[in-house]
Amino acid sequence: MKKVVLFVFVMLFCSAVFMSDAFSFRLGNKEMVRVGTGSRTMFVIGSVYYATLYVPQELKGKSAEEIINADEPMSVIMQVSSRLITREKFIKAVREGFGKSAASGYRTDKSEQFLSLFDSTDLSVGDKVYLNYVPGAGLTASVWTKSTNQTKTVGTTAGLPFKKALYAIWLGPNPVQAGLKRGMLGQ
Repeated sequence: MKKVVLFVFVMLFCSAVFMSDAFSFRLGNKEMVRVGTGSRTMFVIGSVYYATLYVPQELKGKSAEEIINADEPMSVIMQVSSRLITREKFIKAVREGFGKSAASGYRTDKSEQFLSLFDSTDLSVGDKVYLNYVPGAGLTASVWTKSTNQTKTVGTTAGLPFKKALYAIWLGPNPVQAGLKRGMLGQ
C-alpha cells in the first residue's frame, strides 16, 4: 500500500512539474510558452496520456484554427500515463486521428511515413513524445524514455500541411476528444 501511495505521489509531482509554466524552451529561434495541458481519457481506464501545447507568445490566446494554420514554431509534448499505451496502440490511435483530421479538411499524404517513424519505438508509462514543428524544417518527432533517461529523435516529416493535419488531431473541429482540446488550449 505504501508503494502505491508513493507511486501516485511521484506521478502527481512529475505531472505538476511537466505541466507547470516554469518549463520553457526555444524552438526555431522563438521562446515557447505553454498554452495548456489536456488529458486523453478512456472509459473505465481514465487518463492514457497528457498532451501539452507550446507556442510562441504571439499565438497564446489564439483560436485552435489559428494555431493549426500558423506557420510558426510550436510543440506538442505527450506524456504516457497508462501502461495500456503500446507502440501498436499509439500508431493505431494516431492513424485514426489522421482520419478525423482529413474528415475536417486537414489532409496529408504523409501520415503513414510519419507513423513508420515509430516502428521500433516502445512506449511505457512516463515516456514523452515530442512533436516539434519548425517552419522550413518540418515536424521532428523525438521520444524521451523514462527508464533510460535518454531522448531519441525518430525522424522529421516535412511540410506545413502535415503539421496542420497532425495538430488537427487534437485541436481540429473534430478532435480526438473535446476535453483534451479544451485543456491544450488552456480553457
